[in-house]
Amino acid sequence: MFKLLKTLVLVGFVAACSPKLQPSPLTSQEVLQLVDDQTYQFNMEYVQPMGGRQRLITGSYTFRVNKDQLEADLPYIGRAFQAPIGSGEGGMKFTSKEFTYSSTIGKGNRREISIQPKDQQDITGINLIIFENGNADLRINSVNRQPISYTGNISRLPQPK
Repeated sequence: MFKLLKTLVLVGFVAACSPKLQPSPLTSQEVLQLVDDQTYQFNMEYVQPMGGRQRLITGSYTFRVNKDQLEADLPYIGRAFQAPIGSGEGGMKFTSKEFTYSSTIGKGNRREISIQPKDQQDITGINLIIFENGNADLRINSVNRQPISYTGNISRLPQPK
């Protein structure tokens, strides 16, 4: 009995101390307006490789959406089927200026976004689910790598200096 109680206390302590996803400081109206205007930034907090466990990532990793351009600077953890030749960079790093962007309203007024880059040979599709509170889930499908998911929140694009 004491061993069970000890285990339950330990599990409760670990759950209480684990990091929680912070909601966006934006209001739900601001989040939806940014998404409708296609001018926002996804800030990654967690990464979950296919078949792996979710991991907290420190650092500044982003996925930026603008009407004219997509820009990804995200880590990659998972299985690659083919390594890029002549590139010392890892991760999901790309810029796309030619893509299709479609947005639908899903359950609970969330936005379900599908992006198909036409000028990236390795990226086959990007799916982004954005909730009213600013939290978001991003999934990137690739030809040469296993799919990967990211969890984070939405913010405004940084102002140019």
